[in-house]
Amino acid sequence: MTKTLVMSQSIGGAPRTQVAVSVLLLVVGVLILFVPAGDEGRVLVPVSEGHGLSAVDGVGAALLASGGTWLEVLVVRRLPYLALPPRALFGLGLLAGLGMGLLIASVFSGFFWWWAVGATTLGLAVLVLVPLTARR
Repeated sequence: MTKTLVMSQSIGGAPRTQVAVSVLLLVVGVLILFVPAGDEGRVLVPVSEGHGLSAVDGVGAALLASGGTWLEVLVVRRLPYLALPPRALFGLGLLAGLGMGLLIASVFSGFFWWWAVGATTLGLAVLVLVPLTARR
């Protein structure tokens, strides 16, 4: 006997629109973080040597956090419908976790360019999962 899975309307409402809005928040947040340090104003919260949070950085970080969290919730809620094999899910989770860990560690380490390695690995996982999430 076969079962037919029906997608809930609450999950399938408008995934493309929601993904587009969350990606837009991410892009705007990254663009705000690209403002040169000389134009940001004074550092409000020092994090480590060479790193600190200004008001402009706070706005960019808030947009990144809200857009990233929204996108993560969309991906996780739609994960059962993506029909990815377990090894692919494990690999994508490992890649995203490694990327996020390197991004966070780059703030506290002496090697500045670890953020680029972390952003690349996290970006690869996002480039696979986000189009799959938005397609239905």
